[in-house]
Amino acid sequence: MKASIVTIGDEILLGQLVDTNSTWLADNLTQESVVIQNVLSISDKLEDIVESLELLSSASDLIIVTGGLGPTKDDVTKKALAEFMNTDMYFDETMFNKITAYFEKVGFTLTEAHRLQCYLPKGIEVLENKMGTAPGMYFTQKGTHILSLPGVPYEMKWIFENSFLPLLKSINNLGVPTLHRTIRTVGIGETRVEAKIRDIIDELPEGLSVAYLPGLGQVKVRLTARGQNAQDDVMEKYKTKLTNALGDYVYGFEKTLLEQALMDVFVRKGKTLATAESCTGGQIAAKIVSVSGSSKYFLGGSVSYSNEMKRIHLGVQEETLIEQGAVSEQTVIEMLDGLLQSSGADIGVAVSGIAGPGGGTPDKPVGTVWLAWGSKGERHTEKLQLGKDRIKNIEYTTVVAMNRLRLFLTH
Repeated sequence: MKASIVTIGDEILLGQLVDTNSTWLADNLTQESVVIQNVLSISDKLEDIVESLELLSSASDLIIVTGGLGPTKDDVTKKALAEFMNTDMYFDETMFNKITAYFEKVGFTLTEAHRLQCYLPKGIEVLENKMGTAPGMYFTQKGTHILSLPGVPYEMKWIFENSFLPLLKSINNLGVPTLHRTIRTVGIGETRVEAKIRDIIDELPEGLSVAYLPGLGQVKVRLTARGQNAQDDVMEKYKTKLTNALGDYVYGFEKTLLEQALMDVFVRKGKTLATAESCTGGQIAAKIVSVSGSSKYFLGGSVSYSNEMKRIHLGVQEETLIEQGAVSEQTVIEMLDGLLQSSGADIGVAVSGIAGPGGGTPDKPVGTVWLAWGSKGERHTEKLQLGKDRIKNIEYTTVVAMNRLRLFLTH
């Protein structure tokens, strides 16, 4: 099955909003053996939407459109779909009753704009949206399957996974059998990953291939099988070989995030964790608590940005701050010691650095970061020398900190 993805919104074309919907859809469609042919971003103009549908329908088995389904005046997707289908709009009483009941429940006032939202093109199948008021819409036109989804990411994902995916499985009988396996690594670059698995890649049978998807401090290794070798036993055989070759750099598979893997190892080992952050400003703790169930092991954290906070809350000695500075090995050691003492956690991590773009010196340039992690009986430290991009420095330090904690418990 060949598919095209269309994202609607002037805010995307103006660079005011990053399109994450098409990336997510492409990834999930690929998992279902759907081949993505086009990804297109267009304006909110009705004629542009219709023109795009007409252009793509001749070469696509499936078109997914996101955006333009809300109650505001610039949400014109439904009108464009009706024009493309050469049909009229009708008022959907069922949808109106659901919206009315929802607004009464939460105490909001139903507006005329929300009433207008209940006008839909005749001939479409309404797909339930339990995350918002705009429904998904599905129909076929001259052999092409067309799905329209809200642009709000969490609504779009819910409809796709819960209302459309079962339908997709029933209509997707046009493609070559395809399977994917993803191995997630951290603390190793793409080039070194490739070097470690080169011998395995050379022995892959026909139809199997490996791709690398690098990120900040992480690399995803995607194994793909097409055709006669798209079988679970073949995939598991080579996934195991690749995993063994990559060793401790592997932290998870498929959609497992590093923060999930971190929670899994802490819970499995029955250990608790606390964090002391300066330059990351709470980002490590934020990643940790983004995973449901993190309260099983995470006690809490301290964001001690100033020297005074480091002294008061973490017990860092004033002499250390004066003589060695806030960004030093001794400072993060004392931050860690104070954290473990005050929190009672089994394990802790402390970070202090110069995220940038200002604040650096010849001795400690922007991107200098010190980390300390461990327990009362075993401490480790590491110095990072990163670049000048503040956000990247914070995100990379967060990844390194979580990975050091993971490895600390797995060795």
